[in-house]
Amino acid sequence: MITNKTEYEAIAARARALSDAQEGSPAGEELATLVSELRQWDEAHKGEQSHGPEPVEGLNRPDDMSISGLPGNLGKLKKD
Repeated sequence: MITNKTEYEAIAARARALSDAQEGSPAGEELATLVSELRQWDEAHKGEQSHGPEPVEGLNRPDDMSISGLPGNLGKLKKD
C-alpha cells in the first residue's frame, strides 16, 4: 500500500520500467501489482490529488505571480 509521495513516485517509476513486461511473466505479475496499487491510491485521492500526492511545499513557487491584485495593476502596466 502506498503511504506517501516518495513511495508513489518510486512505484510509478518501477511500473514505467516494467511497462513492456509480458503478461504472465514474473515481471508482468509485478507490473499488475504495481498498477493496482497506483489505482488504489488514485481512487482514494480522487478529485483532490488523483495525480499523486502534492509536494509538501505545495505547487506554488516564489516566482509565481499572484493574480489576486492583477486587474487593478493592469492600468499601471500600460504606457501612454
